[in-house]
Amino acid sequence: MESLLTITQLNDFIFCPRSLYYNGIFRNNTDQEFYHQTAQQIGLAAHQSIDEGRYSSRKNVLTGIMVYCEKYNLLGRIDIFDIDKGILTERKYSVSAIYDGFKFQLYAQFFALREMGYFVKQMQLYSKKDNKMYPVRLPTQTDIAVFEELLHKMRMWSPETDSTLPNPNKCKRCIYSTLCEYGGEE
Repeated sequence: MESLLTITQLNDFIFCPRSLYYNGIFRNNTDQEFYHQTAQQIGLAAHQSIDEGRYSSRKNVLTGIMVYCEKYNLLGRIDIFDIDKGILTERKYSVSAIYDGFKFQLYAQFFALREMGYFVKQMQLYSKKDNKMYPVRLPTQTDIAVFEELLHKMRMWSPETDSTLPNPNKCKRCIYSTLCEYGGEE
């Protein structure tokens, strides 16, 4: 059986496979401040009303529910799904670009909801910082192939065989930079 992946790991792996590795080490750390720096705390705050069940009480809006996609063995939480309109929304604190990691998180949620019998007609990213919506197209066959290749890479990845070259811009922003062999390199 393929290993279970979480939906948030998709974005983490694209950011840097090593950050996913370090996240796995510290996932059960009780000292949240250790690996939730300012950027992560701001991101968590963007989801707070959803995580606490305060976003909506409408019965036709699913918020913060856990979903599972059997086909891809993915588990995660959706932010908002309007059942009547078929609109799936992923909330972020700030959206400056529609990164692949953001799209793949929505794809995973899309596939899970579809397996649960829901019909997703539209997907979008919501940027809390500027109160804007950014449409994301439903996955095409090409998108699905790229998504499946990412899942394969994630399941095959190992720190011992990692050949990913460090990206100094990402390394500077990585919360694990002090632990990683590339963390201080310029």
